[in-house]
Amino acid sequence: MISKLLAAALGCVVLAGPAWAQHLPGTSSKAAKLSDSQKLEKSAENLERMKGSLRTILQRVEDARAEKDVVKLNCVNEKLAQVKGLIKVAEQADIALHEALTAKDPASDSEFARIGIARTKVDALKGDAEQCIGQLAYIVDEKTTVEVQAPQGMSDASAEASGRRGGRGGHGGAGGSGAPPPPPPRRPKPASPF
Repeated sequence: MISKLLAAALGCVVLAGPAWAQHLPGTSSKAAKLSDSQKLEKSAENLERMKGSLRTILQRVEDARAEKDVVKLNCVNEKLAQVKGLIKVAEQADIALHEALTAKDPASDSEFARIGIARTKVDALKGDAEQCIGQLAYIVDEKTTVEVQAPQGMSDASAEASGRRGGRGGHGGAGGSGAPPPPPPRRPKPASPF
């Protein structure tokens, strides 16, 4: 099911790339202003950036596996699959760009734009993958610890009262601090008489 959905999404990206690029402000004018060698250089930079994002996302997959967190792993794997598909589309567009530039075909502008669009989407997916690892860590994390510190403006009397409660097993102080003793602990009935 997911692979069919991914294939459909990639098909839309491939087919919509040139049409979408025509509607982006300044896309055709930017591509037209670049020389053929600059287009190839920029295309190579974009592909390398996408591959760097792929390496980062693969590291996030390993982090999620190390934590044995299925929710994080599923989230990052979804982004990974999309990034792999976009890189494949960009690599095909790069080949088509080389061919179009060799043949002096004006379609080179749309192939160049397709690579730029793929890079933008990969950058967004990289950010989403980072969120998969980051935001879910606050929901459930067995490694989280809580450290309590007394506020700086706490009065001496309240600090002494809390010290007495904690320092003498919680039986209240003989000084009449007015703090009630804690309730006695409730213990469950024994499971068996043995």
